[in-house]
Amino acid sequence: MVRVAQHLVGFVSLLLFALLLFVLFGGSRVGAAGKGLGEVVRSVKRAFADAAEPKAPAPPMTDSSVSKEPKLLPAKGESSASNEEQP
Repeated sequence: MVRVAQHLVGFVSLLLFALLLFVLFGGSRVGAAGKGLGEVVRSVKRAFADAAEPKAPAPPMTDSSVSKEPKLLPAKGESSASNEEQP
């Protein structure tokens, strides 16, 4: 019986505290504070979930010692066919 009374006192004091906040600050500020607190909690949960996910493995490194000659574009007035004919 004593435990039930302790829980009831805790619940009543919580309700009185919420009522006092509502009276002092008004409904809009209390609602905005609750919304802001909810956004913070979601952001923290999202950050922990992102940190817990394994990262994708890095792509394999290519051999940079093998160099490929870059393809040159034809100059103005030249066609690409004329570049292919010249050695």
